[in-house]
Amino acid sequence: MNAIILRMMNISSRSSRNIKYFKNFKVCSVEHFPKEQNSRFLCNQVMLNSTNFKQQNKKYPIFPIVFAGLFFKSKSEEEESPEHHLITTIKRSILCIQRQEYNKAEQMLHLALKIAQEMQHKDGITYVYDVMANLAMEQEQFEKAEKLFTEVMRRLLGDGYKEDDNKILHISSKIAHMSQLKGQLEKAKQGFIWTIEKIEQKLKSLPNDNDLLELYGLTKNWYAQLLMQTEKFAEAKTMFIQAYDILTNEYGKFNEEALMILNNLSVACINLNDHIEAKKYLEEALELAKNLPEIVEVGVLKANLGLLYLKEGLVESAKEICSTAYRYGHKIKDKRVIEQAEYCLDQIQASLKK
Repeated sequence: MNAIILRMMNISSRSSRNIKYFKNFKVCSVEHFPKEQNSRFLCNQVMLNSTNFKQQNKKYPIFPIVFAGLFFKSKSEEEESPEHHLITTIKRSILCIQRQEYNKAEQMLHLALKIAQEMQHKDGITYVYDVMANLAMEQEQFEKAEKLFTEVMRRLLGDGYKEDDNKILHISSKIAHMSQLKGQLEKAKQGFIWTIEKIEQKLKSLPNDNDLLELYGLTKNWYAQLLMQTEKFAEAKTMFIQAYDILTNEYGKFNEEALMILNNLSVACINLNDHIEAKKYLEEALELAKNLPEIVEVGVLKANLGLLYLKEGLVESAKEICSTAYRYGHKIKDKRVIEQAEYCLDQIQASLKK
């Protein structure tokens, strides 16, 4: 059984499902974050919520930018004011994003930008640029997204925000993540290290800042994926554990992000030749998944565990769980699950011929 080549599927923060290879393990990037962005409109403010671990199906976090002082008129005056038109346009663009109507969202955002520029509303312009940047990132238009994020950062710094402000740190983390996805690994590394150091310094005085802790966990998770890509598996494992601890301390274990990190911990352990730990993390993830029946990645978890069973010589157990993963993949019509389950079943057949 030692001759079996384990091809473990990693679940990472990217919407495109590209295949990557870490040593002799085929690692498939599987994205989980948003196809939507939440918005809320409170009192005299308009803000877009930052993504957090407890929000399901989120991708890239958007920091809050506040529109202050927009509603100082009566209701009838509000409805006819440029401010009301701007806010309504932005709300409609966000609804389009939620519905994955990206072209329409883009058109609405350009209209909102024109309105904000005509009003000479600095916060409004910055806010629209931020939503545009996140929309571009959502569509994996990374060059465009980075230019827009850089403009947002420039405007914020020009308005007196410090470089360790949460808004700046959110942008820094996202630019680092996009650099990784573009293959600019050294730039990504430097961005992650800088962001993590700034967050850690800030947490010394603000240990209970939930937004900061949330960003800390997200950034460590992204950085761990970069470390996996550069085959620094021991460091990646440490980063994944820290990200997992932050997540579960804030929101508990019963969420999709927790399962993703446990799977990736398993892949890191496999690359460190620690099959016992790898199996432990996968079994823990599958146990948690019993309370999350809609999670697509369950099929990936089962196929990965089947490969570990096969490595241990538990052929029947491997065949049972990989067959289950295969059927599940066809049921939900997910090519990644089917592919990984087929690979597991092929490895089983190959082992029986020896």
